[in-house]
Amino acid sequence: MRAPSAILRSLSLRRIQPRAASAAVAPLPATTQFSRDLTAELTTLQSVSKSGEYSIPQLFDAAITTQKIALNALAHLSYFSDVDRGAIEDYLETNTDILDACNYFVERVEGMKKNYVETLRNVARFVEINATSRALDRLVQSESSQGTEKRRLKMGKPRTKQGHETELGEILCGSKAMALMSCCFLEQALSIDCGKSEFPMMKGHPMSCSWLRIMQLAEKKRRSGSLVMVELQQTVGAAKELKELIKGKKGKEMVECCVERVKRSCKELEDEIGFIEGKVRDLYRSLIDFRMVLLGILSQS
Repeated sequence: MRAPSAILRSLSLRRIQPRAASAAVAPLPATTQFSRDLTAELTTLQSVSKSGEYSIPQLFDAAITTQKIALNALAHLSYFSDVDRGAIEDYLETNTDILDACNYFVERVEGMKKNYVETLRNVARFVEINATSRALDRLVQSESSQGTEKRRLKMGKPRTKQGHETELGEILCGSKAMALMSCCFLEQALSIDCGKSEFPMMKGHPMSCSWLRIMQLAEKKRRSGSLVMVELQQTVGAAKELKELIKGKKGKEMVECCVERVKRSCKELEDEIGFIEGKVRDLYRSLIDFRMVLLGILSQS
């Protein structure tokens, strides 16, 4: 299975943009019900974000709600053109890639709990029994394992452009764009390195739908900021401090205090990524539901 940045880079929001409608395709209404509903959802997301920063659970909740909005919009469409059929087939391919990314993130979270969090808990136990050499070895091991994971997320090649020409095309575009955006944020948040992500920079285009303009603004914030999960940042910081204290052979009281901080941050990190894992699984199920409806449309056309 491809690493998610190979998928996410190929599905960049830069490529989800309106195209000029062909002469054979009826133009979209000035504003569709789907556009109004999705814009309202994104506006709510903006209003609840703290200091302009989005939380991962909030983003995934919005992505899940978007799939429900898309399903409701589909139920009110009565006609599908040849262009729509091609858009559905394109969407289904993209949908499979995003489902793969969701599976990867579930595996990544499980691996973080098993390999990173448990390693740090073992470090704490070693320190408590004065096995500081083993504790230091495990700390180095935990850092290298996270570095290896990050290197796996730097592969991928661009794919084809994606846009919408019909009302169904807009629904499909919104569904995958919101799922993509939440996955992009999650990949960056799970990186211990707080630097900018490797995704292509989004370029400005005149937008006919307000929800896509809001997504563009969110993507620019993601790229310009240093999004990282607070609990992960705190755990990494505590582990680094403990390593330096052990290497510097600092006093027992200082080391014990840091060990308690490592244990506490590990618990907070485990709780947060477990909660996020549930959100990823929920998005996966909602994408499957949407996929099944589209397959039904294809089978009847």
